[in-house]
Amino acid sequence: MADVTIIVDDIAVRQLLTNMPSRINTAMRRALTDASALLLRDAKVYPPTRPNQEYKRTRTLGRSWAKKIEGEGLEMTALVFSNGNMAPYNRYVQDREMQAWMHVDRWDTIQTIAERDEPAIQQMFRNRIEAALR
Repeated sequence: MADVTIIVDDIAVRQLLTNMPSRINTAMRRALTDASALLLRDAKVYPPTRPNQEYKRTRTLGRSWAKKIEGEGLEMTALVFSNGNMAPYNRYVQDREMQAWMHVDRWDTIQTIAERDEPAIQQMFRNRIEAALR
């Protein structure tokens, strides 16, 4: 019977385990950055103008949307939000619970956008974590 020798490079394993939390934290931050950028981009999309529309769009609602990432590790969160001071009417346009009748089926709500983007966001997290584990 042939002899089999298995050598475990203990130093490499320890280094990997030591570096893993930092790599995962970086991957999570990058995935949250990717995801919030996607949601922000989609939240700023205006529906097409109506034929003979006289109202001139100011694009204030689109400019009111912003994103930020807060925290570290398991407490890290990404926020995508519309500034109510800049566009106080934002929830009547893009919030499912408060959307005014004239915006229904014209403007995507932030909830609809998040639901639609969820598969892409999940893939972003998978890609970033897999890359961190390589």
